[in-house]
Amino acid sequence: MLRRGSDQRRNSRKSREARRGKNESFDRDSASGGGRGATRKRVDSLESSGGASDAFVLYVEGARDREILACWARRIDHDLARAIERRAVILGGRRPARAISDFRKRKKDGVSAGLKGLVVLDRDDHPDSSDPIDRDLSSPVEEGLEVFIWRRRHIESYLIVPAALRRMLGLDPDDRRIEKFVEHHEHGPESIHAKRILGPGGSLSEVLGAELRAGEIARAMRREEFHDDILDLFDRMGRVLGLSPTGPEVIVRARPQR
Repeated sequence: MLRRGSDQRRNSRKSREARRGKNESFDRDSASGGGRGATRKRVDSLESSGGASDAFVLYVEGARDREILACWARRIDHDLARAIERRAVILGGRRPARAISDFRKRKKDGVSAGLKGLVVLDRDDHPDSSDPIDRDLSSPVEEGLEVFIWRRRHIESYLIVPAALRRMLGLDPDDRRIEKFVEHHEHGPESIHAKRILGPGGSLSEVLGAELRAGEIARAMRREEFHDDILDLFDRMGRVLGLSPTGPEVIVRARPQR
């Protein structure tokens, strides 16, 4: 009797797990590999004031790129920020070929009619690359898929805004350490290695005596501090999504001094 009761409980548990498995949906990696660099395959529809927009997918190099873009977008339009958060696919580095392959697969699978996409890449050290993606951006690399390459070296290069950094850290408005650092750096703003100087143990972090987090800097930036490249990217995204920028203002509180 004891064994029969144990078997019944085990079978009941298996039955519950089977039913639960049928009701669960999973996001699958759109390319080989999976794991940490897994990308989200499902594309949600976005409702805007003008009605349902065409399906859209945004390809970015990493999770930090997505965070920075979403923080900036909240200064422009909250629908734009939500689109970035919900539709970003992480490529796991500067891998445009992976974006093209994933986009083609989505269209082939019929995930959504009228699918459109945008690949956002750092320039890195490829100003004169022979890659057609870097040479010719006047037309889509795939029907419905466009590429945007930052003119500065990295997306983080657009975070080196002295006033925003001072607000985030609660520094005196007259503190000019950031300006002096940029002026005496061997590279100008276009080519400065922002990832390195802003990262843990980075030279700018050491100068200011504080950890500099990309997302916090992006949140501290005001719309009038956005470089034209940032606005150009959001203009392109807004046109695709049918959004009209409303420009919400966000209050940024300075990080408390330790």
